[in-house]
Amino acid sequence: MTIPSREECLSILIKNKTPSNVIGHCMAVCKVAEEIADKLIKKGKKINKNLVIASALLHDIERLKENHVEVGANLLKKLGFPEVSEVVKKHSLYTIGEENITPKTAEEKIVFYADKRVIGNKIVSMEERFKDLEKRYNVDLSKEFKFTKKIEKELLD
Repeated sequence: MTIPSREECLSILIKNKTPSNVIGHCMAVCKVAEEIADKLIKKGKKINKNLVIASALLHDIERLKENHVEVGANLLKKLGFPEVSEVVKKHSLYTIGEENITPKTAEEKIVFYADKRVIGNKIVSMEERFKDLEKRYNVDLSKEFKFTKKIEKELLD
């Protein structure tokens, strides 16, 4: 299993010319993800924390491209990080319910959820994040909100 270190992830983002505001977002998502992973590990859950950190840091590596989740996951696979690619592939809100890209493992759920708690590089409530997304993209995300609430309960209860 090849998982890049935190330093390698930042270097990959920079080499990929990922904009600094996106890198800031990824770092904030990583902070949330790491806190959740630590809580779960303390409770005795088996979590691959290095996978959580790398996936959170690299989840939006191709943020500016259309279909950024898929494009980013493919890039990470090409770079030799298939496990990270798998987690990244499952962080999109718009694919929930699609069997092969719905978060299932603890690591996938942590990164998915952590991303739904950050606007830009600011950690916010899930409610605030969803309001922002609905306003910004003029969409109804009530189904996605319910799904994310379920994951939140699973991870944090």
